[in-house]
Order: sequence, then structure tokens, then C-alpha cells
Amino acid sequence: LNKPYNIGPVSPRQHIWLGGFWMPKKTISELQSAEEKLSALLNKRDEINEQAFVLRSERDSLNERKRTVREALAAARDQRDALVAEMRLHKAKRDELQKKAKGLIAVKKDLKGDKQTDLRGGVRAVERQIRDMEMKHQTTPMSVPDEREFLDEIKAKAGELAKMKKVLADQDKVDKEARGVDKSIDELFRQADKEHEEVVRLSNESQKFHDEASNLFKELKAISETADKKHQEFIKAKEEADGVHAKAMEFREKVLEIRNAKRAERMEERSAIREVNTSARKVLDDRHKKELAADEALKTLLKGGKIQIG
Repeated sequence: LNKPYNIGPVSPRQHIWLGGFWMPKKTISELQSAEEKLSALLNKRDEINEQAFVLRSERDSLNERKRTVREALAAARDQRDALVAEMRLHKAKRDELQKKAKGLIAVKKDLKGDKQTDLRGGVRAVERQIRDMEMKHQTTPMSVPDEREFLDEIKAKAGELAKMKKVLADQDKVDKEARGVDKSIDELFRQADKEHEEVVRLSNESQKFHDEASNLFKELKAISETADKKHQEFIKAKEEADGVHAKAMEFREKVLEIRNAKRAERMEERSAIREVNTSARKVLDDRHKKELAADEALKTLLKGGKIQIG
């Protein structure tokens, strides 16, 4: 009665002693197979999740790098645009100065016109003629009519000289103005050259930032493509892990179902054992009572008493 008890026929080839009971090998094999499959699926799920975690970390790192490069790209573009805007201001000033200088060149040309370059020599020649005529008038005897006519010639010459001197004075004034225009032209071109130097400097500097922005854009594009690829790989890994997890949950249900069946079977066997033990104890109690009654009857008989049977 103290030995483990199991209901039904037991075959060592078909049963395993487990937890105090004989369990069918088929049930144990099915449970172990399901548990091993569940464990393998869970391990595979965890392995894929670890790969997904690595991919996500790489993706996040690339996205952070992308953010840094994007900020650097925006800064380079801002610097380039600011330099270009400043360059355009200097370029506009340069063009305006050159335009003014060219306008003054036209003014200078108009001022000079087609003037006679030997006018000053002509004035000196007329002055000599007048001096010679006056000397002749003083040294040469003449009749009154001849003298009057000669004086008229001197007077006419003096009038011609006065006109020539007036023209020369006007030309001197024009030359003076032209010299002032020349200075203005030179100053305008000097300022224009200075503005042009700024245009060239700013253009070269802005080109450096443009090249930097172009390189950063290429880098940003490459990082974005790699980050997108990592993200797609991460999504694929997560989907695969979720699929494995779903299968694992199916096997988990199967394992629980087998375990519950096993537990129910054990409970049923324990209940049957308790019933058998209860019956056995009752039989023993009845036997013990009968043995005690027999002992008492024997004692009574030995004492000479009477025994009542039935």
C-alpha cells in the first residue's frame, strides 16, 4: 500500500516513471518536442531581436550624423548666400562707378571737340605782326591817307587778336575742366577697381562655401540612403521576429495544453489512488476489528464464559 499506484496496465517500453507516476512515453516525447521547439523559437526570436536592436542603433546613429551634416550644410549655404549677396552689392557699385567714368569720358571728348591745337602759337604770331606794324608806323614816313589806312589795318589786327585770345581763354577753361574730368575719371576707375577686388574676393570665398555645401550634400545623401537601408533591414528583422514570436506563442499554447492534460491525468490518478487507499484502509480497519473481536471471544472462552455468535 505504500508503493506508488497507477491505474491501468503499465508497460516499461511504453511508459516512463515521472513524478511518482507511470507516464506514457508518447505523452512525454510530445511534450519534450513541443518544449524544445518552443525554446528554439524563443531563442531564434531573441537572436533576431538582438540583430534588430543593432540595426536600429546603427540607423539612429546615422540619423544623428545626418542631423549634424544637415546643420553644417545649412550653415555653409547661409554663409555662401550672405557672401553672394554682399558680392552683388559691390558688383553693383563697381558697375555704377564704371558707368559714371565712361560717361565722363564722353563729356571730356565733347569738351575738347575739334579745337585748333596751334591757337596759342597763332596768338603769338598775330602779336608779333601787330608789334611789327606799330614799329613800321613809328619809323616809316607815310601820307595821311596811307597812315589812316595802316592804322585801320593795325586796329583790325588787334580785333583779330582779341577774338583769338578770347577763344584761347575759353579753350583754357575747357582744358581745366577736362583736367578735372580726368581726375574724376581716374578716381571713379580707382574706386571701381577697389570694388572689383572685393567682388573677386567675395566670389572666391563664396565658392569655397559652395564647394563645402556640395560635398556636405553628397555626404548627406549617402548617409540618408544608408540610414533608409538600415531602417528597412530593421523593419524586416522586426517582422521576422514577430513572426517567430507568433509561432512560439502557438507552441506555448500547445505546451500548456499538453501540460494541462498531463496535470489532469495526474490528478485523476491521484484521485484513483486515494480511493484505492481509502478502500484498503477500510478493509484493514474491518479486519482489525474482527481480529480484536476474535481475541475478546477467545479471552471470554478461556475464562469459561459463553460466546455469542451471530
